[in-house]
Amino acid sequence: MAHATESSGTPVRNEAAEYLHGADAAAVIAGIFLAILLAGLDALVVSTALPTIGASLGGGDDLTFVTSAYLIASTVSIPLFSKLSDLYSRRSIFVVALLIFIGGSALAGLSQSLGQLIAFRGVQGFGSGAFLPVGIAMVALLFPPKARAQLVGILSAAGGISIVAGPLLGNYIVTVTTWRWVFYVNLPIGIASVAIIALGVGPLRAVARGRFDAGGAALLAGWVAALMLPLVEVSAAQWSWGSPGTIGLLGLAVLLFAAFVLWELRTADPVVPLRLLGRRVLGATGGISLLTGVALTSMITLLSLLVGVDLGRSDAFVRDVIYYFALPLIVGAFAGGFLLSRYPYRAVIAPALFLGAAGAFLLTAVSASTPLWTLWHGILPTGGLVLPLIPFGFGAGIGLAGTNILVQNETPRFEVGAGVGIVRFLQSLGGAVGLSLLTVYLAWQTQALLPAVPSPAGDLRATLGAFDRVFAIMAVLMFVSGALALLLRGRAARTAEPAPAVAESPRAPAVATPGVEVRAR
Repeated sequence: MAHATESSGTPVRNEAAEYLHGADAAAVIAGIFLAILLAGLDALVVSTALPTIGASLGGGDDLTFVTSAYLIASTVSIPLFSKLSDLYSRRSIFVVALLIFIGGSALAGLSQSLGQLIAFRGVQGFGSGAFLPVGIAMVALLFPPKARAQLVGILSAAGGISIVAGPLLGNYIVTVTTWRWVFYVNLPIGIASVAIIALGVGPLRAVARGRFDAGGAALLAGWVAALMLPLVEVSAAQWSWGSPGTIGLLGLAVLLFAAFVLWELRTADPVVPLRLLGRRVLGATGGISLLTGVALTSMITLLSLLVGVDLGRSDAFVRDVIYYFALPLIVGAFAGGFLLSRYPYRAVIAPALFLGAAGAFLLTAVSASTPLWTLWHGILPTGGLVLPLIPFGFGAGIGLAGTNILVQNETPRFEVGAGVGIVRFLQSLGGAVGLSLLTVYLAWQTQALLPAVPSPAGDLRATLGAFDRVFAIMAVLMFVSGALALLLRGRAARTAEPAPAVAESPRAPAVATPGVEVRAR
């Protein structure tokens, strides 16, 4: 990387000279991509291996905490690491998060009890929350504007790849070796990512620094945990809505959330700059992320439940059905990066989300006579349950990449980390809360539709009827997301931005040139 310097030797930002190209660019993108992929894979690989883990460590009903600990910790850490990356070195924050994740993985593999495993899964999840938002913030600094949309599309595709590869990897590991390798496999990949980022990227130090909002961070962690824990446990049928724990924690979540909003609106340098959502483009993007988070996360889980449990198909059939959703999601993410480097946000994201809504709506026609798939020449799907999954996955993939690209480009450069963090936090929160509520709604609707005289055929009709209503809700959520996308304005930048030469100074005032970051080695 080229660097200009003052006569004193202090590194000076020269953006045009400091963009990465060639092998350096490929290596850094590979390092960020590996970290994002690890986070996605870990959640799905561990879910696949949970029965084996339960048989080894015991725990019974408490086994659900292995999943919820990771989910809650990662959701909390997204805005925390995102804000820290705006205040300090983006590279260092990314590497620290990777080391936390690697350490949590090693300790999880060494766990001798379920309690230990739950605690170390929380450590893993906490580290994983940084990878996507901080990685995207790094791309905003290291690559020219015309390349960012396509690169963010590539990074966004990691989620779809993890959906495809996670169950396969989990099944393979527990078949050929001990479940502990579900966690140990993260170590070499994580270490490789650390080496690539640490050696290939300068510190990316912010010129103007503020103070980290510790009070806001504590309130954020409190209300998110108090909200998500009872919802996850209720959806897993471990707690009931009327239990003292559920009522108490949900009440606490409301109080802490109110305190959090008041604190953040009155703090000079909040951990979550809520004022960004007051800008129409970013507010609409946050709404899109929240609603699509519900639909995306719920689709993966509920498809597995429908095919594997209610239709009684094997794990192989479940995996094959999910491929028809995950593969279009990957293609859509890549396509989103390509299209958004050429066309306005609204012209790409809104049609994609409406396409996803149409796919979800077509799923409401599923009945007992619907086959899993009908293939033309054994290759191309022409009917069955999987056909609507293709437009749903493709549209959702473009929407996922689109929101990442948009918030990266439309947030002020000096707080791009926090901006990306807000949007990704809303997506993660929407996924966790939405899945819990839709799972509970599904059980309620199934019970309401059961015939007075139980029979296998009647029970199946009731179950499919309940799924139809859930898919209808997903269609509405995707449609509303598309409507919000109509509010978007602008397009991804395609020309180089001004590159003022600003020397790094540890005493730089808080009003120093916004968005300028020093990339000294």
